Amino acid sequence: MEETKRLRTKVFSGVVAPLAILLAIAVHAAPFDEKSKAPRAATSQVLRAGFEAHFQALQRKQQDADPAAFIRDRQAHKRWSDLFFSVKLALDERVPLGDLAAFGLVAQPDGTYTVDLRKFPQWEPLDARLYRLTNPDVFESYEPALLARGFRASDLAVLRKYLATHDPRLRVQTEGRQLVETFAQRLQAGRAGQPLNLEEVLAYRYQKVSLKAEIERQWAVELLDALDPQRQRILASFLDEFDSSLMLGRPTAPLDQSLEQEAQPILSGEYVQILSTEAAETRRDAERRAEKLMEGEQR
Repeated sequence: MEETKRLRTKVFSGVVAPLAILLAIAVHAAPFDEKSKAPRAATSQVLRAGFEAHFQALQRKQQDADPAAFIRDRQAHKRWSDLFFSVKLALDERVPLGDLAAFGLVAQPDGTYTVDLRKFPQWEPLDARLYRLTNPDVFESYEPALLARGFRASDLAVLRKYLATHDPRLRVQTEGRQLVETFAQRLQAGRAGQPLNLEEVLAYRYQKVSLKAEIERQWAVELLDALDPQRQRILASFLDEFDSSLMLGRPTAPLDQSLEQEAQPILSGEYVQILSTEAAETRRDAERRAEKLMEGEQR
C-alpha cells in the first residue's frame, strides 16, 4: 500500500503549455464568445475572498453523504475553475501572492509556489483526483488496494469498461473545433492593419481552460455513477489518502509575449495541421490505453 501512496507533484508553469497541446485539447463544443472575459485578480486580497468562498462551499458539500456532491454542482465547480485560472493569471502578471499561505499557497525562494494537497485538498477536487485513473498503469497499481477496501472484481470491471470507452481527451477534441475555428475566423478577419487584441487572445485561453474543465467534471460524475454508492465512497476515500503536492511555476516570459505566441499558429493558419496531427496522436494513444485496460479484464 505504501508504494501506491507515492509523492505526486503537479507542476503548472506560468507560461502556456506547447501550443499544439493547447490548441488540440483545451477546448469544448462552443463558438468563441467575445463577451466572455477572463477572470482577473488585481490583488491577492481579491483572491483571498475567492478562496474563503471556495473553502466554505467545499466544507458544506462535505456534509453530504455523496462524495461527488461538489463536482455535481456545476456552478460551484465553475467558480473553482475560474478561481484557479485567476491564480495562474496573477502569477503570469507577477502579482505577489505571499499572503495566501493560510489557504495553502506557500511561496518558495526560487519564485515558485507550492501547495500540500494532503493538507489543502480544496485545491484538487475529486474530478482531478479521479483523472489519475485514465492512466492504465496507475489504475492497475490501485486495484489491490481497492479490492482490500471492499471493491469486488465486478466493480473493477465496470471501471475498466468506463475508462476504456470514455477517454475525455477524445470528447474535448471532437467538440473543440468550433471554438478554435470561430476564434480563428475572428482573429484573421480583424488583422487588416489592426494590432492583435491580446484581451481577446486571453479570453480564448480562458474559454479553452474553462470548457475543458467542464468536460472533465462531467466525465468524473459519470464515472462515479457507474458504481454503487458504497463503491463511490470507497474510491473517493482511497484517493484522499495520497500525499501529493502542487507546484505553480513562475512565468518565463511576459504575459503579452506568451499571448502573442499563442495566437501565431491561428493567424498563420498552421492550427489546422496542428489539430489534425494532435487528434490522430490522441486517438492512437486512447486506443492503446483502452487495449491495456481490457487486457487487465482478461487476467
